[in-house]
Amino acid sequence: MASLSWGEHHLVYLQACYNIWPLQLVMGVSVCLNIIKTVHLPNLKIIAIIMVCLFFYDIFFVFITPLFTKDNVSIMEKVATGSSRPKFDAPDDYVPREQIPLSLKVPYFQDTDVKVCGPIYGMIGFGDIIIPGFLTGYSAYFDTLAHPGETKWYYIISCVAYAVGLVFTYIALLGMGIAQPALLYLVPVFL
Repeated sequence: MASLSWGEHHLVYLQACYNIWPLQLVMGVSVCLNIIKTVHLPNLKIIAIIMVCLFFYDIFFVFITPLFTKDNVSIMEKVATGSSRPKFDAPDDYVPREQIPLSLKVPYFQDTDVKVCGPIYGMIGFGDIIIPGFLTGYSAYFDTLAHPGETKWYYIISCVAYAVGLVFTYIALLGMGIAQPALLYLVPVFL
């Protein structure tokens, strides 16, 4: 009953104001952790191959697809922000009310940027959390099997590598001023 009333509240009152980021943040982190916990990749070689393939996939869809689109916007950015126009005939000022939450969004809390509806926010896609999470989870698993009862150094190094990769991503974002594929910076740091 509570979920039904929350759904009704969301549909009726919050469609015009996309300001439910805390709920989506909790749900998104839960989904990411559940996928990392549930999917077990058999070895490091497969994880590395997947990471390298998605590295090139991310680069292609962020930097190369703007060359093929009419409005010079990457397909990845359109999907992540929900800014694509619908296939049906809609007015030019149509803005989609709902976005598929496949990314974590956190608004910037600065006096100049905060708005009541539609705050300026930072975002990271689920793939940028889940794919490195597979390697981090595998590192923890390997540490537990290879060195039981000792410090989990591979796990610690993986967590530090993830943090360093995110710092590089943020620096590139600030430096270039355009959307950045996080795997472009995470994969080289991890591997």
